[in-house]
Amino acid sequence: MSVSPVTEIITYKFMKIYKVSFKSMSELYMYLSDDPPVNRSVFIRQHSILGDREFAGEPFESALEHCLGGYEGDYNVVMKMQKELEKYVPVKVQIRRTEKSVAGSRPNVPAFVAGSPKAMYRQERAKEKKFCTVYFNLACPVHTTHNAILNRGALALSLVKLLEAEGMGVNLKVFMSVYTRNEIFVFDISLKSPQELLNAKKCFYPLCSREFVRRIVFRVMESVPFECSEWYPNYGRALSDGQFRNIFGISQRDMVISAPEEMGITGENIFSDGAEMFRIMGIDDSIIIPLMKAGEENV
Repeated sequence: MSVSPVTEIITYKFMKIYKVSFKSMSELYMYLSDDPPVNRSVFIRQHSILGDREFAGEPFESALEHCLGGYEGDYNVVMKMQKELEKYVPVKVQIRRTEKSVAGSRPNVPAFVAGSPKAMYRQERAKEKKFCTVYFNLACPVHTTHNAILNRGALALSLVKLLEAEGMGVNLKVFMSVYTRNEIFVFDISLKSPQELLNAKKCFYPLCSREFVRRIVFRVMESVPFECSEWYPNYGRALSDGQFRNIFGISQRDMVISAPEEMGITGENIFSDGAEMFRIMGIDDSIIIPLMKAGEENV
């Protein structure tokens, strides 16, 4: 059965926006498995298929299969970094206290026998649940280091866990927004809804690999009906955080994680990278990471 993603072509001021959205990784897999037609008038050569390993990592066929959850890569390295971070920035578990009350969900037998009016137990009222979306921008310059990509992915996963531990409902989306002249391309896929808890294994592939962008997202781009021939050979330039927020009306309550260099991430030290990223995001007053010298974190 063929799958068609949600595709919109929108006019914004003097720009034409091509937006392609997927509900899940499996939907993305099904779409590309059907080998959608390539826009040959623009993409003379397919970098997604023909790009060498140094540029794009594993071959396209392997990269596509990873969309179904089979990507290992540096997963253990990223999990180790997360655990090390959480030693110093602990993820708290919210426990609701049980109180004595006149009305409740279960009886307080000793109080009932003693004739106390507070003869029932009830749990304290949960705080009103708040929601936010974390947008993770896949686009990054070609010269971005492998370690910077890993550190950014590990920090994003830790941030979602920290927000969830504070009772926040988190919607996690990865996206790529790039432009050439008067055309903008936006790719997005939902990795986690607010009702789901974080599944790190499921999110790891798009957050921490170069194959996902240079094999998978590039292949989606090659099927888009762009009119400007200048999309080839560089596949566009990334929109800034501010441009993305303005064009798509992203609330200031929602969070955007941009390219590693925009987040102050060098890939050399997960602690200094995290402190700088959270400072740039404006949340360093509530998530405090100790500054540690390289090597002290044992990662």
